[in-house]
Amino acid sequence: MLWTVIILFSLLCLVPCWIALCKAPTTTNTQQSALRVYQSQLNEIKNDLNNGLILEPEYNQAQLEIQRRLLKTDFSIQSSMPQSPLSRGSMIITGLGLCCIPLAAIGLYLMNGVPSLPAAPLAPRLVEQKEMSQKVAPYIEQLKIRLSSLSMTDPKRIEGYLLLGKIEASRGNLIAASQAWKEALNQQFDPNLAAQIGEIQTQTEGKVSEDSVQLFRKALQAAPKDIPWRELAEQRIAEYERAHR
Repeated sequence: MLWTVIILFSLLCLVPCWIALCKAPTTTNTQQSALRVYQSQLNEIKNDLNNGLILEPEYNQAQLEIQRRLLKTDFSIQSSMPQSPLSRGSMIITGLGLCCIPLAAIGLYLMNGVPSLPAAPLAPRLVEQKEMSQKVAPYIEQLKIRLSSLSMTDPKRIEGYLLLGKIEASRGNLIAASQAWKEALNQQFDPNLAAQIGEIQTQTEGKVSEDSVQLFRKALQAAPKDIPWRELAEQRIAEYERAHR
């Protein structure tokens, strides 16, 4: 049933393309088009004269110029002959060609995708995630104890808190992740990490706090001009300034 709906919607989307390709192109008459343009110009200068925008000598001169251009127009070119629409065979070939597009897409999906894979319900995945989080929790506590025993000058402390932040972020605990990354940031400033912490705090708190805006400002001062997150950081700073005017 699902494949039938997909194929029908694909063919429905291709109908406008088929009509546009099979429809005979419209043509314009060269003489009629030129006459309409010059007639419009004559009407325009006539209105300018009636409204007092130009004087009568100027009107006569402009009218004479338009008439001169009209006489110089080459009307020897005959109106283009309307092209006949596509033949029945060409229309069938065009339709078949368009049908090949969704068929090719489905074929590529069947080759590279896994259509027979059943959908994973949300509830079992949440339970699995919770169980994994419970298994990892003791190791996280051991890592925290180990990191608290390291001195502020130990480079392993930075690596440890960066790792701790990644683990907490993967568990969805963004607050704990930002706190761990802050410990690494206090030991060695990194503009990318500072901007990341500021954005996480903004998302979790629902607003740009003073602490977050300070992180954004310090990050912008230390980062190069072409840093990708510069526009986002400037936007967050502007939001904070508008909220505290």
